[in-house]
Amino acid sequence: RGCARRSAPHVGDACGVGAGPMMSMDLQSNPVHDLLHVSFNQDYSCVACGTESGFKVYNADPFRLTLSRDFSPGGGLGIVAMLFRTNILALAGGGRSPRYQPHKVVLWDDRQARTIAELSFRSAVRSVRLRRDLVVAVLNNKVYVYGFRSLALLDSIETTNNPKGLCCLSTGSDRPVLVCPGMQQGRALVIYYPRAFGEAQAPVARERTTIVAAHESPIAAMALDFAGNLLATASDKGTIVRVYDTAGGTRRQELRRGADRAEIHSLAFSPSGEFLAVSSDKGTIHIFAVGRPSPQSGSHSAGDFGPATLRAMQSMRSGEVERAVSGGGGACGGGNAKSSLQRISRVLPAYFSSEWSLAQFRVPDYRCIAAFGADPHTVVAICANGSYYKARFDPVRGGEMVREEYVQLEEVGEATPMGGCASPALGAASPAA
Repeated sequence: RGCARRSAPHVGDACGVGAGPMMSMDLQSNPVHDLLHVSFNQDYSCVACGTESGFKVYNADPFRLTLSRDFSPGGGLGIVAMLFRTNILALAGGGRSPRYQPHKVVLWDDRQARTIAELSFRSAVRSVRLRRDLVVAVLNNKVYVYGFRSLALLDSIETTNNPKGLCCLSTGSDRPVLVCPGMQQGRALVIYYPRAFGEAQAPVARERTTIVAAHESPIAAMALDFAGNLLATASDKGTIVRVYDTAGGTRRQELRRGADRAEIHSLAFSPSGEFLAVSSDKGTIHIFAVGRPSPQSGSHSAGDFGPATLRAMQSMRSGEVERAVSGGGGACGGGNAKSSLQRISRVLPAYFSSEWSLAQFRVPDYRCIAAFGADPHTVVAICANGSYYKARFDPVRGGEMVREEYVQLEEVGEATPMGGCASPALGAASPAA
């Protein structure tokens, strides 16, 4: 159980309107350019970077540096989580010379450049999720849920081994939905909390809990849509992404990233919930259409092929199968591509019946996270080597995305250290004196 200490903050209205779950990437095991941690805020409008000397905040689209805080010497931060576009951030130490102990979460007010609260645990913190009324700290086998204003412990959840700190927290509605790994491998635990959960007079009991049997192997990535109605998950195999309805745990779609094993680095729903972005260590960002009927192609049946042909098709390499799926182009009619061999899916593996991505974009770095840009039908990506990309996809024709912007973080002009409300990109959220 965590121990809390605070000087009670008052958090004002955030600038972001629609808000979705946070997304992050831990780079401490193999940092480049002293970059230890990268995360998007709840509405993908900002990117926060933890470094060996402090943290930096960038406006995601258009890309520019809006805030820089140098704690050196000894300023390493392994976790930086923003509260929308306010001056309140959650920090945890990391790197060669940590600013804080890795088992401690610090709530930092950058307007006043001071710590306003601390949460201490017995083991290292893997991730932090924030919304206006809740602070969620994720440890290797435990998730702790606190009220933001009181820091009272409201719930604690046991999980299976969770070294990535997987956890999703809806932030687009007044009724929180939290998703984390369950106690069994491949299971996701969906918890609905009551409205105003975290406020002083609100009930503290869960409304309901659902267990989603997402995968047979361990879950490697998960994401909620902005309202908390849809859950996307990927296993450590990284070939399939599944979309579930959180209310009942019903599977809505099965999406095929590829045939070869891959590590999924990020999953992100668009603000409308119409698209899902998936990034992996293959260096490709895939965009899938969510909830659209897939175009039907081909008219083969199992009887059209002899046993030798079926065996050959089952042994096809991923590139050969991808050509059979879409002929090298995007999906027509705005849906995800499906294999022309889908009619024989009862004979061939499920590989041929899954939906394939609508659009794709390739980056040279094998570690990146991707989200949706401010402009419609655009994607922004941050890579471990400090590169930023913005690309546009055609929502109807799909295919290869068009790169619109490329920037190296180290080339972006420096910002003067300042509090959040003084920055043009950040909104005021000042604590009470």
